[in-house]
Amino acid sequence: MHQKSNELVNEATYEGIELPEQRSRNFQVISPHLGDETAYCTTEKSNFLYYSIMEHRNNDLHYKCMIPCQVTSDLNEEETIALLLKELDILKASNKKLQEKLTKEDKEQRKLKLKLELQEKATEAQIAEKTAALVEDVYFAQRERDEAIMSRLQLANEERDEAIARAKHMEMSLKLLENINPEENDMTLQELLNRINNADTGIAIQKNGAIIVDRIYKTKECKKRITAEEMNAVIEERDAALSQCKRLEQELHHLKEQNQTSANNVRHLTAENNQERALKVVPERASLVKGMYHAMRKENGLLGGTHIPAAALSVFLDIIFFSRGNNLKNKWCDRQKINNLMDSL
Repeated sequence: MHQKSNELVNEATYEGIELPEQRSRNFQVISPHLGDETAYCTTEKSNFLYYSIMEHRNNDLHYKCMIPCQVTSDLNEEETIALLLKELDILKASNKKLQEKLTKEDKEQRKLKLKLELQEKATEAQIAEKTAALVEDVYFAQRERDEAIMSRLQLANEERDEAIARAKHMEMSLKLLENINPEENDMTLQELLNRINNADTGIAIQKNGAIIVDRIYKTKECKKRITAEEMNAVIEERDAALSQCKRLEQELHHLKEQNQTSANNVRHLTAENNQERALKVVPERASLVKGMYHAMRKENGLLGGTHIPAAALSVFLDIIFFSRGNNLKNKWCDRQKINNLMDSL
C-alpha cells in the first residue's frame, strides 16, 4: 500500500516536469546565421521553463507538509531541479555565446557589405572617369574635324571668290576689246601717235591715248610673262644641273672608294706574294747574302760584326731578286747603291 502511494506521488510530482533528455529536445541549437527571432524564441522557452520550475518548487513545500512519506521523492525532485537549473545556466551561457557570435558575424557581414559597396563605388568611379575621358577624346576629335571642315569651306569660298573676280576681270577685258575697233588693233604705235597729233577734239585724243596706254600695258605684261617663263625654265635647268652634279659627285666618290679599296687589296696581295717569295728564297740564298755582305765589308776595310742590318739585307735581296741574268757577276750591277749603303754603315 505504501509503495503504491509512493508511485502515485512520483507520477503526480513528475507529471509537469520534463526529464533532461526530453527537455533538450525542446531547445534548438542557434547557428550564427539565424535571426533575432530564433534567439527570442529560445529565450522565451528558457524563461517559461524557469518559471515552471520555480512554481513547482513552491508546490513542493505543500507536498512536504501534506505527505511525510515523500522525503525520498522530494530529494529526487530537488536533484532533478538542480540538474535542470544547471542545464538552464549552460543553455543561457551557450545562448549568450551564440548571440555574441551572431553579433560578430553580423558585424563582419556588414563590413563585407560596406567593402563591396566601396568597391562598387570605386568601380563606378573608374568607369565614369574612363567614360568622361572617352567622351572628351570624341569631343576633341569632333572639334578638330569641324575645324578642318570649316577651314576647307573657307578655302573653297576664297577660291570661289577669286574665280568670280577673275571671271569679272575677264568679262571687263572682253568688253573693252569689243569696244575697240578692229582697225585700231592692227595699227602701230606710230600710227596711233599720228592720230593723236591729227585729232581735232579732246575725246579723240583721250580715246587714242587710252589705246596707247593699253597697248603699252599689254606689252609689259607679255614681256613679264615671257621673262617669268624663261626664268622658270632657267631655274629648272639649274636645279637639274645641280642634281646631276650631286649625283656625279656621289658616283665619283664611290669610284674613288672602289679604286682605293682595289689598290689596297692589290698592295696587300703584292706584299703577301713578296713575303711568300722571300720566305721561299731566303733560306736557299742566305749564305750568298752573308758572303756578299762580308766581302763588301772587307773590301771597304770594315772588320768585325756578324749581324746583317735590315737595310743591307733588303738591298741585297733586291739585287738578288730583281737583277737580270743567272751569273753572279750580273748581280753586282748596282755597285753605287751598295757603296752608298756601306758608307752609311
